[in-house]
Amino acid sequence: MTITPTPARRVAICICTHNRAEVLKRLLLGLRDIELGDTDPAAVELIVIDNNPNSATRDICEQTGASLPIKVHYSTEPEPGITYARNRAVAVALERGAELVAFIDDDDVPQNDWLQQLLERQRATSADLVFGSWILDEQMPEWARESGIFRSPSKSKQDKKGGRYGLPDCASTCNLLVSKNILQRVAAAGPVFSHAFCNSGGEDKDFFIRAHNMGASLASAEKSIIHRIHGPGRYTARGLIRRGFKNGCSQVNMARYHGDGKRRLKLLCAALAKMLISLIVLPFSVFSKEKFMHSLYRVAKAAGVLYTTLTGRSMKYYSR
Repeated sequence: MTITPTPARRVAICICTHNRAEVLKRLLLGLRDIELGDTDPAAVELIVIDNNPNSATRDICEQTGASLPIKVHYSTEPEPGITYARNRAVAVALERGAELVAFIDDDDVPQNDWLQQLLERQRATSADLVFGSWILDEQMPEWARESGIFRSPSKSKQDKKGGRYGLPDCASTCNLLVSKNILQRVAAAGPVFSHAFCNSGGEDKDFFIRAHNMGASLASAEKSIIHRIHGPGRYTARGLIRRGFKNGCSQVNMARYHGDGKRRLKLLCAALAKMLISLIVLPFSVFSKEKFMHSLYRVAKAAGVLYTTLTGRSMKYYSR
């Protein structure tokens, strides 16, 4: 009797990019040595969504992609915004037959077995959402590392459902594997990534919460590691103020869609208290860069909470 082998599940690796051809090139070059274990490379496809369609990004995909062991498919999403780009990525991946969809950011660099670890964890658990982990950039300034503004997930919390929304500490689209089934179920009720979070960010967490509420199973793959590479602009005072303000806006939006009036009131009161304390501490921390920047970040985050609470609007962080 002849046994027909089970066809390999098709996997799409999705990358959304916006006018960062050289950063994207670094990522693609890093994928030349991708390790897939027993997964057939022919069943894996890299999908790049260009959210600012231009020839430079397309040329990088064509030229650098030719050296990769997996196929590269270039597509565009002219509507600016992170949610539009990610929804386009999901649509293209499913149209091209993907049964599992992985996400990674264009400015990060994965370890060679990053995807293999996600796939093995998914195979072992049959989870709808598998969250990989990350480590901070080795070139990050010491003050930024010590400030606590940027951090890696706590290993002790990887598989624990903690926090207000019951998600693992490592939940993020910077390192994620999602099943076709849950993508289709969420999409049936509206966009996978809600446009309400287009400007402020938090669209990934919103998706995870909605998927979890629909019964999606979650798992963490702490051996799946990517290196988070932040550009130098992230470590300036302006960069931290923008980041803090954006995170404050996102926090209020999350409470608006997944909380109640009591939660929003608590956020507002906490923001006022943190802003007051940080403003008092700020002048006394000028001789310690890490403390000064941390206080500046807290003031900006509290300001973001106040702004979105009072106006209902968000900072256009991702529409640059």
